[in-house]
Amino acid sequence: MSNPDTPTGRPPREQRVAEAFVYLADTLVDDFDLPDFLYELTNHCADLLDADGAGVMLADDDGRMRLLASSDETARLLELFEIDGNQGPCLTAYRTGEAVEHSLLSAPDPRWRLFAERAHHDGYRSAHAIPMRLRGQVIGVVDLFSRNPDPLSEPKQKLGRALADVATIALLQHRTIDIHRTLAEQLQTAFTTRLDIEQAKGLLAERHGIDSHEAFQRMRAHARRTNRKLSILAADIITGTVTLPD
Repeated sequence: MSNPDTPTGRPPREQRVAEAFVYLADTLVDDFDLPDFLYELTNHCADLLDADGAGVMLADDDGRMRLLASSDETARLLELFEIDGNQGPCLTAYRTGEAVEHSLLSAPDPRWRLFAERAHHDGYRSAHAIPMRLRGQVIGVVDLFSRNPDPLSEPKQKLGRALADVATIALLQHRTIDIHRTLAEQLQTAFTTRLDIEQAKGLLAERHGIDSHEAFQRMRAHARRTNRKLSILAADIITGTVTLPD
């Protein structure tokens, strides 16, 4: 008899957890792609922690938060709103280095009133922010948004902390090994690449009559199918060098 908790064609949860840690720990490959790495991190967090949206913010050399990956368009816009408004649980988690659990229904924090209103408007009922921290160094935050008002269970909090820790160690390890580039330079490059990816998504969405999330999924699938970096494919789409098939 099949396990009711394991949809047909989907690996068991234990296998997905193991695959997530193996993937996040492997940043030593020659063709390491930071945007794709962070996007996979959001996917694993959304899947394994039962979040309805997830994202990753990383700090640049000046300590400013940059949104570099999100699981979907709704989460992306909410995180940009948080950065623009300079308020929210994710920014607080970065500044304090501690995880922040925020219910948007029961006793919302008055410091985050505008964020809470926007999140509630988007259908979210709770948020959980996990700092990407190694000892005293905080390099960013993993953000989780849920349509469920209940806080994360303790096992999921521990798993989320572990995923964020492994990703943090992997990124810092990659910086150490790649002596020709600093993490700050990588983040700046990733931010520039993110702008290219967003522009390419918009072009594909308009050209094919699809939403931006579907456009990104097609672009990412084509990059993997043709063994190309997502950033290079995005630039080629913008210049018209590459046209994805319908």
